[in-house]
Amino acid sequence: MVRPDDREYLRWSEGFAFRRRRERQRVGKVRIEPAALSIISAAAEFGVRSILARHYQLGERRILRYQDPEHGDQLRGRHRFRELDAVAFSHDHPTAVFEFKLSGLGSASAVSRASKQLRSAAEMIRQGFGQTPKIAVILIHAGVGHPDLGKPGGRYGVRATPLEGSKLERLPDQPIPCFIFTMKEAIEEARRIGHEVDHELERRAAREGKHGLSKAKGLTLPRLPIGELLAAVSWIARELVQVVGKVTRKVTRPRQVTHHRPRRRHGGRGRYRG
Repeated sequence: MVRPDDREYLRWSEGFAFRRRRERQRVGKVRIEPAALSIISAAAEFGVRSILARHYQLGERRILRYQDPEHGDQLRGRHRFRELDAVAFSHDHPTAVFEFKLSGLGSASAVSRASKQLRSAAEMIRQGFGQTPKIAVILIHAGVGHPDLGKPGGRYGVRATPLEGSKLERLPDQPIPCFIFTMKEAIEEARRIGHEVDHELERRAAREGKHGLSKAKGLTLPRLPIGELLAAVSWIARELVQVVGKVTRKVTRPRQVTHHRPRRRHGGRGRYRG
């Protein structure tokens, strides 16, 4: 495990960001202005990490450096990296891994993704250090009311756990404990430790967390050329017509052909009897 300022990790991060920009340019994707909730998330994570440090011995080394034998990394001599949000240490060994999720709407899906990522990270640490660390989800709740954590049962189930008095060795393995922080207390802690957070940006993030990004004010969407817009509308209309045609053919019952008996002809020498 290495620090976030590790030179090899920084070079890998810069190369990864460069490849993503090139890929976006290649496929013609237009960059969308980040929402306030995304911009302010970094400060909120700093604040939550500061609160966690009062209860657990967090370390600066929270970047996993590993090699993937399936992709021939050992033969090529290259490393891959995975950033962890917070790691607790004891005698220079990682004893707990925390995964942060910032969510306003859809908290259950957010903590479910976090729990799966934690299981994967804990397994990687077990392979490297020989012991499995404790895991816990950190939910930074930007919405209103109580967040929905989903069902606590199952392999990736989580359960709300109070941070006060939660000793590391007593954290249960299942369901995964979840520490919940509000956006307000996370930002207040970030300001206390010296991070400057714009108040208007904080209010925008609160609105986005409450109503969802579709109703957020100040979020600008990319403008599409009129040609691309008309082509997209034409393609959608064509697909819709095809779908309606398929459904109609399945629903409409085939028409039954009625066979009529031939009419009897009178007169003449031979009579035709049907």
